[in-house]
Amino acid sequence: MSEAAAVEAAVQQYVDGCKAADADAVRDAFDENSVMWGYLGPDYVTMTGAEFAANVVATAEPSGPEYSFEIHGITVTGDVAHAVLDERGFLGADFRNHFGLVKRDGAWRITSKVFTTV
Repeated sequence: MSEAAAVEAAVQQYVDGCKAADADAVRDAFDENSVMWGYLGPDYVTMTGAEFAANVVATAEPSGPEYSFEIHGITVTGDVAHAVLDERGFLGADFRNHFGLVKRDGAWRITSKVFTTV
């Protein structure tokens, strides 16, 4: 598997976990030191990946047919990467997510998420 495909698989784990409301899968997609920042409409939000998994994903219902996504803009430089994820219909909103990822101990994990509603 190419490094870009491995990065896409890491983001796909996040997507699959969010879609299924599987907090453990989402938590495991993030590095334990990850942080996220962004905007829900006009409101600025920040939390860790673990907090997002526990406080947002764990309390959500699995997504229905209104949910769709596109992973694109993957760039890999050595053991760091960037990917863009567009989500439509996630928890009633549309998002653009910019993920920073790091490959550590052979596994790609999300270390940062910067997002906004669109």
